[in-house]
This record gives sequence, structure tokens and C-alpha cells, in this order.
Amino acid sequence: MPDLILGLHGGANSSAAIGAAGHLLYCVQEERLTGEKGYMGFPYQAVAACLQHIGAKPGHVTAIAYGSRFGPVDHCPRDEFLRRLRQVHRRPGTAHAEAHMAEQRCDGMQQKVSGILTELGFTAPVTFHDHHIAHGAAAYYGLRTNPTTPYLVLTCDGFGDGACATVATWVQGQRAEIARTGLRDSVGLLYFWTTYGHGFTPHEDEHKLMGMAPYASSHRAAEITAIFRRYLWLDDTGLRFRRSTTPSVEQVWPRIETELRGRRFDDVFGGLQRFTEHLLTEWVSAAVARTGIRRLVAGGGVFMNVKANQRIAALPDVDEFAAFPSCGDESLALGAYYLTAADQHDHTTVAPLTDCYLGDDITDEEAALALSGSGYEYTRPPDIHEAVADLLAAGQIVARCAGRMEYGARALGNRSILADPRDADLPRVLNQLIKRRDFWLPFAPVMLTSRHADYVHNPKQLTSPFMMQAFDTAPGAAADLIAAVHPADLTCRPQFVPDDADSGIRRVLTAYAQRTGQAVLLNTSLNLHGKPIARTAADALDVFTQSGLRHMQLGPYLVHKV
Repeated sequence: MPDLILGLHGGANSSAAIGAAGHLLYCVQEERLTGEKGYMGFPYQAVAACLQHIGAKPGHVTAIAYGSRFGPVDHCPRDEFLRRLRQVHRRPGTAHAEAHMAEQRCDGMQQKVSGILTELGFTAPVTFHDHHIAHGAAAYYGLRTNPTTPYLVLTCDGFGDGACATVATWVQGQRAEIARTGLRDSVGLLYFWTTYGHGFTPHEDEHKLMGMAPYASSHRAAEITAIFRRYLWLDDTGLRFRRSTTPSVEQVWPRIETELRGRRFDDVFGGLQRFTEHLLTEWVSAAVARTGIRRLVAGGGVFMNVKANQRIAALPDVDEFAAFPSCGDESLALGAYYLTAADQHDHTTVAPLTDCYLGDDITDEEAALALSGSGYEYTRPPDIHEAVADLLAAGQIVARCAGRMEYGARALGNRSILADPRDADLPRVLNQLIKRRDFWLPFAPVMLTSRHADYVHNPKQLTSPFMMQAFDTAPGAAADLIAAVHPADLTCRPQFVPDDADSGIRRVLTAYAQRTGQAVLLNTSLNLHGKPIARTAADALDVFTQSGLRHMQLGPYLVHKV
């Protein structure tokens, strides 16, 4: 068996990845195995799944890479997480605790992780990588198109290992850090507390604030932006965030909350979004001016903000921009893996991501076993993709659970619910059937790359295989995908599927286009409200049973409710 590298992250959205000779073989988040969305704690089951997938034992692993040097690793259930937030809501954090984290003093995490791995039978050495370097490595190694091309690599999140943002160049596998912002000046924490302060769950619901933002009054949102800017902006270099108060951004949250009291929540969210976009674009422009590098990749949870990513990509001094798929802390296992792989091998042998289908496959046998005794009517069509396209062309909603599961927060066609996006009433129907999303949140489209210009405006010809940035709808195209765009501003978060991709979703799209002339579908994740995306055939069947869905592809089978 080749030398195996195991990548780990054990905090919020914990995950594990395994690979050999610079090639990722498998990656899964702990939530998919425990059923606890956003699982916080050591990824015990994900580690076991990595080994099981490739038929390995702990002793076969020759190196272990961990995506942080400090931080929590004990399991914290969601209810306990929220209870702790309620306790500290009026005085978030403490100055002492922040100083401790900022100084990166040993907190016992490394010893705890090493002890857990020893108990599990691992004997390989463990390397604990800096949190933000791991975020940057995920973006650089995962997204670079050529190992000789220089990249400007940006990271931004709540905090990790004493920092909340970094600016670095990465050339020929060598990283040079230009700037680092400490955790006490964090835009991610500002977003965190605004999320919590308005009744939502941090680490989970930040996208809801972004989704509401386009509904805000432009004038009132500008007033909110001005409030946030009084507390946080950039230093004189433009390369670091800098607070205007002696207390940290987190410590001063109660004061900010008082200033926001009585303001409409849509205006607050619109102002926060505008503030975030302005801050990040000014920061990025300063970084490009400093380095002269116009090809950018990014990692860290703040870059899950697809509208801010759209603004960055549109900057005239940016030629290329991409954020790592699902770039929150779940990506730290991948970044740590990449760093160790690059250390052990020539950096040019570290393969970039070609897709996100890194999880469990749905075998014919697993699908048949899940369906046996289910009581559902099902068939095995001679061409399952043509059969799914027939249903979609007839206006039916079809769930799809086939092929390897996607890594991360986005369903990219293999654990998805698909539908014709021309029906403006479809979001209401989907929410009644299964999703139960907040009413203002949009759905997203998936489309063939060759036809994407029919639907979205993309002057820089950027790729979008992972749904990581927003685009404006092409002129006159809104009616063709109205159910999969934001109703307030007609932007969307598309997945472009290459026409030559060897994937089931490409075959479904191609067959659907042949029937309808349209090469775009609505795509949303296959999961029950508040639960992780389905992993196994049994998970998918459970979603089917507990929802109003009537049709589902399960591996090679087409399943129906009578």
C-alpha cells in the first residue's frame, strides 16, 4: 500500500481526508456520519470512514496532518453551543481569553489529539499546521491551474491560531506571508455576533443574512454600513483589518448591538453585507497593488459569502479569482493534507481538485438493499439519466442520489433535488415539500458550461464548478431560471458543469437540454431541514419518506410514490 497521509480538523464542521502521492482519495465531514449538522469535535467516524474507503488500517498511515495548532477538540453538541452563546451574549469572550489565544499559548489540544490518535492505533507522526496557512494551502493547491503560476492567496475567517486574515504570495510551492490580522480585529466575528444577535445560529446561518441583504433599503443600509465602519476598517497599508476601539471587535459587540437596536433587520443585514463587500474589496485591491499578482485564490469561512466574492472577482485589477469550495473550517483537513503532501513530495505532484465528489458512492447493491421491503414502486431504466430528464421535462421535481457524495456545504448534483427553474412558484412548492427554508432565501442553478452565457453575465469567463460566487443574470434570461435566482436582485450562485465531464449530472443536463432546449436546472441539496446532506442510500430513502418528494433516482433505480 502506498504511503498514506491523513488530514484532520477537529473543531467546528470537523472533517477528515486521506490521500497518497499527492492525490486525494476520500474526504468526508463528521456531520454526514453522525447526523449532527456542523458537528463540533474530533472526527472519529470520519477517520474510520477514510480508512474503510481504501481498505487501510491505522498502521498503514505514514503521516498525519492537522489543520490548526490550537483550539477546541472536544465534542460540543449544538444545544450546548447555543447555551454557551447565551451565557456570553452580553459580554462576548474575555480580554484575558483573547490575549491567550492571540499569543497562541499551548492549550493542550496537540497533546489531546495525539493521545486520541494513539488510542485509535495510529503510530505515524502528527504535524500541526497553522490554521490560516492550512486555509491558504487548500486554496492554492486545490485551485491552482499550473504549479508554476504565482498566486496571491487570501484567507479570512472568524479566527484561528490567533489570526483572522492573511495575505500571502505562493510561488512554485513557496509561501511568503505579506500581512496577518490578529483575531481581535475580525470581520468574521462581527458577522458571527450579528448573526447570533438577530436570532440565528452562527457557523450555520450567516448565509441567511446575506440572502436578506438585497431586500434592504439602500439608504438605510448605508447608515448601518457607516456604523460598522466606525468600529472596523483597514490600517494605513490596507493589508490588515484594524479596529478603532481598545476593546476587540468581539468585546465591543454589545455597544454595536445597542446602536443597531430599533433598526429593521433587513437594513441591518444589508448594511453588514455592504460593509463586508467594501472592506474586502479595498483589502484585496491593496494586496494586488502590493504584490502585482492578479490571479487570486481564497480560503476561510468569510469567503463563503458569494456576493462579496462576486465583487472581488469584478475588480478591474483582478484577472482571476476563485474561493476554495466549502472553504470554512471543514476545509482545514484538506489544507493540512496538501501541506504535508507538498513537504513529502515535489510540490508539482500535488494534484488540484478536479471535482468535489470525494465521498461515498452509491453502489447498485446498496441501492437495491435500501429499496427492498420499502414498499415503494421502483424500476431500473435502461438509461437512468434519460429517464430522469423525461420527468424533469414533464415538470416533475426529482431527487438524485447517485455517484460519489460531494464534499462540503454545496450539493453539486449527486445528492441533489432537481427541477425545471422556469416555474416561479417552484420555491414555494419546494419549501412546502421538504426544504422549509426561510422564505427569502433563493435556490441555485446548475448549467452546462457551454451554455452558461445564455443565463449569466460572465465577462471575465470565470469558472464556477463549485457554486462559490454569485453572478448577475444575463439580460433577458431571468425567465429561464426565475426559480433559481435571487428574486430581489436577480443574481444567482451557479454551478457550471463541463460538457465533457464524466458525471451523472452532466448526462442529466445534456438529456434535459435535448428535450427542452434549456441547459439549466434548479439544484438544491437532498436533506431534511436542519439535517446534513444525505450520504447513503438509506439516508436518501429516509429523506424521500419524510418529505413530499414523489420521484427519486437512487443509484440505477428510479423510485416513485404512488
